[in-house]
Amino acid sequence: MPHTESFFSQQLTFTSHADLPANIDSTIEAYLFNSNTISSEQITSFAEHYLHPREYEVFTKRKQQQAQQEYLATRIIIKAYASQCLGYDFAELYVLFDTEKHDLKIYHNEDIIPLKCCISHSHGQVLIALVPTTLQIKLGVDLEWISTKRSLERIANHYYHAEELAACTAQSLILKAQAFYRIWTLKEALAKAIKQPIAALLRDNVFNHCEQLHVRSGCYEEFDLSIISDLVFTDNIKILTGVLDQDFRSVK
Repeated sequence: MPHTESFFSQQLTFTSHADLPANIDSTIEAYLFNSNTISSEQITSFAEHYLHPREYEVFTKRKQQQAQQEYLATRIIIKAYASQCLGYDFAELYVLFDTEKHDLKIYHNEDIIPLKCCISHSHGQVLIALVPTTLQIKLGVDLEWISTKRSLERIANHYYHAEELAACTAQSLILKAQAFYRIWTLKEALAKAIKQPIAALLRDNVFNHCEQLHVRSGCYEEFDLSIISDLVFTDNIKILTGVLDQDFRSVK
């Protein structure tokens, strides 16, 4: 299965940045941030300081601390990008999930702004992809913590296509767990990109779908990541090492 080999290679590069290095000329900007750096003491003040009332309504329904941290991080980073790159007033921006179209919408007051976005989160890490465009594009990302304690082969035997399963088992013992997760992040990212429920794609051959799109995958520490789009994009993920303080917000 030579055509599957590229899907298991390290295609993404990771660079560290203390703040939000926005590049408006880049097709897709992708950021990774560890929301666990938001302390329990900061959660309430950040929510009051950074969230629009519409977002705050959603935030209050999240009872777990990690879910609150992830929600805060994604909304702050998305709005900081829209403020710094596109010139919108941070305080007038809010991000809501459209349950009918299965994607995030970024609003300035009541108007949807020309910024496509897709997010994923796992164990406090958040992955955010942003594309400033008015076009209808395909964009999907997924981030998964690689756990060796789960019964991966049982899950794969139940859900994976025969070619996917064969590609996993063809890997070395050390890489087998990473291969199982790589296929999973590809499936999740693909589902978001083509706006299909993941359940509808579980038994499909993800390799066949992905050959029609642009795909980049990689591992960062104990996480596996995949980005899928119909746009050509660079392979750089920016690791944000700064803190979500007033300087990060940078209202214009």
